[in-house]
Amino acid sequence: MKNVKLHGLVLAGGRSTRMRKDKGLINYHGKPQREFLFDLLERYCDRVFVSCRKEQAISSSLHPICDTFNFEGPLNGIMSAFELHPDCVWLAVAVDMPFINQEVLQFLLLNRDESKVATCFYDSEGKLPEPLLTIWEPSAFPLLKIFADAGGISPREFLIANDCNKLKQVNSKIHFNINTPEDFQKLRAQ
Repeated sequence: MKNVKLHGLVLAGGRSTRMRKDKGLINYHGKPQREFLFDLLERYCDRVFVSCRKEQAISSSLHPICDTFNFEGPLNGIMSAFELHPDCVWLAVAVDMPFINQEVLQFLLLNRDESKVATCFYDSEGKLPEPLLTIWEPSAFPLLKIFADAGGISPREFLIANDCNKLKQVNSKIHFNINTPEDFQKLRAQ
């Protein structure tokens, strides 16, 4: 496994219907969030890509990977990345999580268990795996295909049903995601 490349994936293919604008374009850190996460992942990954829908306008400099499967959701982005590079490890991060930082990524990478299908954090309640900040091992891809072929579309349900390494969060804010203008206003008020 030492020669396996680590690729980063910014999950930015959501429709942002509740936010009413592309969440990847929101500026939390001096630049659009998808660019911020792309740059952050570049510090740790051999290559970084942005997952997107076919109709999204993503700069080629962000190495877009368009969804290739016939269902919506982040699992499509993860599987589309594996379809392109099946032998790579994928560090996937959702674009709507503004508190992801170096400390969080370093902790996740240091605690990676290559023998599991994935390494992830427990969710904000400490009960379920958080699939949108996860290291996905190449061994997950064939299992993901079986899962999707059986009608599964929830990456969380996949992680629940399979052997993954679940970590306690290093920062209680990491799972906070911005889905609505009200969420954004709350964040600005902090």
